[in-house]
Amino acid sequence: MTRLPASQADGSENGRAGSIDAGHLLLVGVGPGLGLAIARRFAVGGYRVTLVARSTDRLDELARSLDDTSAEINTVEADASRPEDLRARMAQLYREEGAPAVVIYNAVLGSPDQLMSSTAAHLQEAYAVDVIGAIVVAQEAAAAMRAAGLGTVIVTGGGFADHPIPALATVSLGKAALRAAATMLAADLGPDGIRVATLTIAGQIVAGTAFDPAHIAERYWEIVQTDDPWPAEFRFTGE
Repeated sequence: MTRLPASQADGSENGRAGSIDAGHLLLVGVGPGLGLAIARRFAVGGYRVTLVARSTDRLDELARSLDDTSAEINTVEADASRPEDLRARMAQLYREEGAPAVVIYNAVLGSPDQLMSSTAAHLQEAYAVDVIGAIVVAQEAAAAMRAAGLGTVIVTGGGFADHPIPALATVSLGKAALRAAATMLAADLGPDGIRVATLTIAGQIVAGTAFDPAHIAERYWEIVQTDDPWPAEFRFTGE
């Protein structure tokens, strides 16, 4: 496991772009469920994996749990609720040689809430994590990916974008906005050879069911490996 050092980077895309490694996954928003399952699937598949989360202790624990894969696992501590902090760390990463060619944005502020009782500060924090962070990561990866003429970005969507739930207000808002953002990023970056899409998980993620994290992780793997033209949105329905 390697912990990448902190940076004072200014986040400007005008900085020097590093090279891209097609076998390097950047996973933003990793936890013990779906995030860890995705990391494991790509590590077993031979990828180098860089994990991003805001807790160093959790990052270290999750990275150690992947020791049995023998893959190179790097960690970056960054808080998606602070977009400029995230930008600085991503700017540093994408100025290095062998930067990730594959990005999966899996961060979400998923606690139950309702619009009528949410403060403006809470709404802003949720939007930063659920939507702005994905845009920031794409912005900072773009220069190196454009220089290489390749790159892959997948954002984790959810069925709440189709059927918003008042008791999960900010997640419902965030997933709808994230899908729109990914669609626009695909239009912006597609001409440069960079693929962007949403994978909408149309069900509740529960181990031992059709929506087991390992099953969903396999779908991410299949999408990344396909050479077929991408739609703006993929879906996982448990089948």
